[in-house]
Amino acid sequence: MTPQQMVAVIGGRRVNIRDSRTLEFAEAVGRELALLGYGVATGGDDGVGGAACKGAVEAGGVTLAFLKEAHIDNCSPYVTWALPTSLDLSRSVPLNWAGCAIVAFDGGFGTLFEIALALDTSRPLVLTGDQPLLRTEKLQLPTCERVMGNDPASTPEVIAALRKLIGPPPVPSAPTGNDHHRVR
Repeated sequence: MTPQQMVAVIGGRRVNIRDSRTLEFAEAVGRELALLGYGVATGGDDGVGGAACKGAVEAGGVTLAFLKEAHIDNCSPYVTWALPTSLDLSRSVPLNWAGCAIVAFDGGFGTLFEIALALDTSRPLVLTGDQPLLRTEKLQLPTCERVMGNDPASTPEVIAALRKLIGPPPVPSAPTGNDHHRVR
């Protein structure tokens, strides 16, 4: 198996049908990342992470989940590799370092923590949508790009922002997303 670069996708796990545009957007970004040859790393829950994993797997990509529990019972069915950590919010640290970049969607305080961690460690970060808690000029950093859109039509802007931060995508490897491996 050829090593594959990952992009971490973070966002709310409690996103519901009212926020279907956010889920459609995350799914479209996951799909595009897989088509470009990236794996997708998430927290493994439903919501934004599950939607990004769905898009990636349906496009033949690979997904990796850092689960907050010590089991895989609540894991998205679109996760290729699941790592039960029993770390709860602390799983954000390995997730932060798992990807060559991070794409952040709308979420709650857990997502805000993950964004702060990415900013503090100077990880390449793309912020999507108009997140009220992040309206500040202090986020004008060389490692951070903003995409104000919050729907699938903004996917090309997310990919362009990633290219600006981390360069061109890797050479795509043979799809292996159909093999689901869950570590117990």
